[in-house]
Amino acid sequence: MKYIKLCSIILLSITLTIAGNFYVNNFSSEVYSISKNKALSEKELQTLFPDANFRNVITRNFKHQEITLNKIASLSGELNANNESIEDLTGISYLENIDSFIFWNNNIKQVPEEILKLKKLKSINLANNYITDSNIINELITNNVNVNSDLNFIKQGQNQYMLCSKYNKLTLKQGESIPINKILYKYIDSYEKYWEVTEEISTNVGFMVSIEDNKVLNLEKGSILKAESPGTCTIKISIDDNYYPRSTTTLNIIVKK
Repeated sequence: MKYIKLCSIILLSITLTIAGNFYVNNFSSEVYSISKNKALSEKELQTLFPDANFRNVITRNFKHQEITLNKIASLSGELNANNESIEDLTGISYLENIDSFIFWNNNIKQVPEEILKLKKLKSINLANNYITDSNIINELITNNVNVNSDLNFIKQGQNQYMLCSKYNKLTLKQGESIPINKILYKYIDSYEKYWEVTEEISTNVGFMVSIEDNKVLNLEKGSILKAESPGTCTIKISIDDNYYPRSTTTLNIIVKK
């Protein structure tokens, strides 16, 4: 019995020692068996930071250097990532010593829950993006983080965009195609207060599209409407799959021969 107990203790000790050399991401279904001091491969970096533009912002801090989890965690101060066409902030929790993020004017649609792990975070600028849900933002504010969430599509809040159509009715010829972002714009009262603002919808933003009659109108490549056959069709377009009122617009399309 003593021998079995001793073996169990040794086995537990070995397990804890090994575990100490590996990093576990609690906000992913995967467990990354990556030593914190091991040079990360490009594939591993892609797994940790799926968004190429966000990944590039991080990795350009390590030109001509091997990149490790420890080096990523050592980045501190402000991370400026405005105008980078970022869509996905997955992996942000690895930047555990950054205290200020600037993500102004990107294509971010949601703030990941893992950001709440960043205990040193003091401020984050998320202005002029495509966020529709304020739950994580509210939690950050509760944690005394200074958050700028102006110019998004949040259901409630001041200085938020609305998704609008340029047309009440749009007429297309049979066989004609049009990109969705070309028929939409971002609207907010008093644009002159915000010198950064543009009404244009980014071409990189994905849309949720509900089409009344696919025989009349069809969706190609996820973002292009094609007139299939003569008729009238109502479509609903949203930035968010919950179809929040501020991020949703409806219009009628007439298809002629």
